[in-house]
Amino acid sequence: MRNAIRQWAHTATWRELGRRLREPPRFAGRPLFGRIPPPAAVLFGLLLTVALMVTADPADLRILHEWPHSLIRVAAIVTNLGDSGLYLVPLGIALIGLALVDPVLPRRADAALRQVWLRLAFCFTVIAVTGLAVNLVKRAIGRVRPLHVDPGAYLTFDPFAWHATAASMPSGHATTAWSVAACLVLLAGPRVRPYAFAFATLVCVSRVVLGAHFVSDVVAGALLGWFATLWFAQFLARRGLVFRQKPDGALALRGQDAAKTLLAWRARRKDPIADDTLSDGA
Repeated sequence: MRNAIRQWAHTATWRELGRRLREPPRFAGRPLFGRIPPPAAVLFGLLLTVALMVTADPADLRILHEWPHSLIRVAAIVTNLGDSGLYLVPLGIALIGLALVDPVLPRRADAALRQVWLRLAFCFTVIAVTGLAVNLVKRAIGRVRPLHVDPGAYLTFDPFAWHATAASMPSGHATTAWSVAACLVLLAGPRVRPYAFAFATLVCVSRVVLGAHFVSDVVAGALLGWFATLWFAQFLARRGLVFRQKPDGALALRGQDAAKTLLAWRARRKDPIADDTLSDGA
C-alpha cells in the first residue's frame, strides 16, 4: 500500500499541479459574469441580501411558528442534504481509493484516472473551503437565529460570540447545497441544472421552515456557494486544469470521456489485445 501511494504521488506530478496553480492564467478567457465586473456582482449580492433583510425577514419571523407540523418533519429530513459531511466523507474516501489504484496503467487509462481524481478533488475542495469560510464569516457576523430572537427583533446580532445560536448569516447548509449544485452542473452538464436547482432550493427552504435561518441568510449562502464554485472552476480552466472555457464563456470538462475510458479499461484489463488498444489510443 505504501508503495502504491508513493508511486501515485510521483505519477500524479504534484509539482506540475502546484506550478499550474501558482502560475498566471494561460489565457484570459471571458469574464465569469459576462460584462459585469466581479466587484459589481459582489455588490449586487450584498444589496440583494440587505434588501431581503428588511423586507422578507420580518415576514419570515411572523410566520415562523405557523408552519404545519408535517412540513416541519419533512424539512427536518431534507435539511440533512445540506450537511457538508454527507459529501466530504465519500469524496475523501474516493480520493484515497483512487490513489491506491495500481499505478501501472495503460497511458489512456492513467490519464483518465488523473482526470477523474482531479474532478473529485475539485468538488472536495470547493465544498470544504466554502464550508470553512462560511462558518468563520457567520460567527464573526453573529446574527442570532430566528428561533432565538424576540418577536420583531429580526436584526439581532452578537458579533464574534462563537456559539451556534448566533450563527445565522450566511447559511452553511445553503452554501453547501449550492456548491454541490454547481458541481453537478459543471460535471454533468446543463441537463441536470433543473434538478440541481430544485435540490438546492429545497435545502434552503428547509432551513427557513425549521427556523434555523432567515430568508436573507439562505440567499447569502446560496450566492456564496454558487459563485465561489464557478469562480474556482474558471480559475482552474484558465490554467488548463479540470475544465476548459468555450469561446462563448461557458465551462466544459477536460477529457469528457475519462469515465468511459476507465470503465473500458476495467472491462478489458484481462484482455491483452484490448489493453494494447487502450495503450496506443490517443
